[in-house]
Amino acid sequence: MKFFFSTLIAVLVLYSCSQKKSEEISGSYVPELVLVDSMRIDRMVVPTLLDYSDDAQKFLFFDFKSNEFILTDNSGNILKVANRAQDGPDSYKSGYFEASRFISNDKILVKTFSGNFIYNLEFELIEQHPTQIHILSRLMGDTPSLISKDGMVFMFGFRESEQDQFLKNGLMEMDTYDFLKVGTADGNQLHSSKVPKSLNYIQDKGEYLSYEPNAYLKNDQIFLQFRLTPKLYQYSFPELNLLDSIDLNPGENFKITKPTIPNQNFDVFFEDLRGSRYQNFTFSNDYLITWYLKGAPDEEVDALDRRVVGDERFMSVQEKYKTPVYQVLKDDKKLWEGEWPIKLQAKKELLYSVNAKPGEDPNAEERDFQTFYFYELK
Repeated sequence: MKFFFSTLIAVLVLYSCSQKKSEEISGSYVPELVLVDSMRIDRMVVPTLLDYSDDAQKFLFFDFKSNEFILTDNSGNILKVANRAQDGPDSYKSGYFEASRFISNDKILVKTFSGNFIYNLEFELIEQHPTQIHILSRLMGDTPSLISKDGMVFMFGFRESEQDQFLKNGLMEMDTYDFLKVGTADGNQLHSSKVPKSLNYIQDKGEYLSYEPNAYLKNDQIFLQFRLTPKLYQYSFPELNLLDSIDLNPGENFKITKPTIPNQNFDVFFEDLRGSRYQNFTFSNDYLITWYLKGAPDEEVDALDRRVVGDERFMSVQEKYKTPVYQVLKDDKKLWEGEWPIKLQAKKELLYSVNAKPGEDPNAEERDFQTFYFYELK
């Protein structure tokens, strides 16, 4: 892979052929999604892209089936494979981790609930520190809110000794505590700030499945996308002063997620199924691309067994209705919104799909290697 980027492979227009499934702002130029490169990794299972180094020479993946970290060069050649969940001198002493990121071109942070573990590129443990800031998330393995730059780490989290500042009668008071934090890789806090008051889970209080934001660092600013609120918030980095916000203005497919009463069985999962949430975003050539998942119809959700989450019927409804709607913006103006036959993903500046270009089925055939396709907006 020649990073950012090689010869143009194909040009694909980013709007739906069906006017019923797309919205284009009159008179606005709609950029094209250009397939510019690809990377092939010789693995039987699709690994998750966790991060890549600032010099773009190393890529960090994780195979959740084998519990292995995979380090590659920028052509996909595997440099190192390591399982550090097992017992041993280099173990991170846990069956799971919260997130893992490069903290320099030659050091990798693995953050667990109990500790911050710093490895070299051979995955030899070189530093270990007790966790001072816990990440607030229901996700494990690739929490989207953790991001690193210049030896500093942004997290959406809390200190265990400070839980009484925001946890009241089983309900999290999200507006009373500085959940936005910037610290060092060993866990020392440098800056902190509260979340914006306009977030939906502050305006309409209750229990939600998701609180943490997707995070993106650009120069001396950090952009945060709290996934249930259709806005993008812009902060200074590392000071975490709120500078501005961008209204994403989603169309009629966006369905507000409602809160539930705390500790009411699986209600929070059904409300998440019913509502919409933003999945990710990135910037490409001065364009912002983001996408949200549609919500399932009320009648389909209400017909499910409320005592069970993740059974065949639940997953069938999720697969049928929780599909992406893409948006393209520039200079705070929405240029286009619509559905598209591809599952895009983002990691920092990278916009990519796995094993399928637009219109292709990633599960059409069995593979003994996995292909990552990279795109730009032009």
